[in-house]
Amino acid sequence: MEDFKKALEGTLGRKHIDNIVDQVASSPDRYDALYTLTQHEETRIAWRATWACEKLSLLLPSLLMDKREELMLRAMQCPHDGTRRLLLNILHHLPVPKPVNAAFFDFCLQGMLSSAESASGQAVCMKLAYDICLEEPELTGELKAYLENMEPEYYTVAVQCVRNNILKKIR
Repeated sequence: MEDFKKALEGTLGRKHIDNIVDQVASSPDRYDALYTLTQHEETRIAWRATWACEKLSLLLPSLLMDKREELMLRAMQCPHDGTRRLLLNILHHLPVPKPVNAAFFDFCLQGMLSSAESASGQAVCMKLAYDICLEEPELTGELKAYLENMEPEYYTVAVQCVRNNILKKIR
């Protein structure tokens, strides 16, 4: 864990994160050490460790499958916008657990509408709400109502695009 912590403390770019991801991919037993750092008290270290885990969620989703409920809880409680967005992206890359977490679905609905949430956060909340609806189709009507009642002019073009794409899939 110390070597990951040391790497995450210094000057860091995408290459460095990719190197950490490669290390974990070639030795999955090192994953727990990296994951522990996602909750580090120093925001910069936690954010960077979460960034590496987000990349791993695409490469080796099996490493994160048993963490889905914990990741949902952490995303709902996370005060740091960048870390929260990364946690949400990780969850978007993983299958929705059954039974569906209703509190997390509500969090996604609120997040996609919140002006306090970044545009990328709003977009991923929208995508996650749709992912949940694919598992629990009876929730689709609620999501559709929220999306149709959104005032597009209050959202970025990117968020409007995600909204429109999801509405096309629902209709």
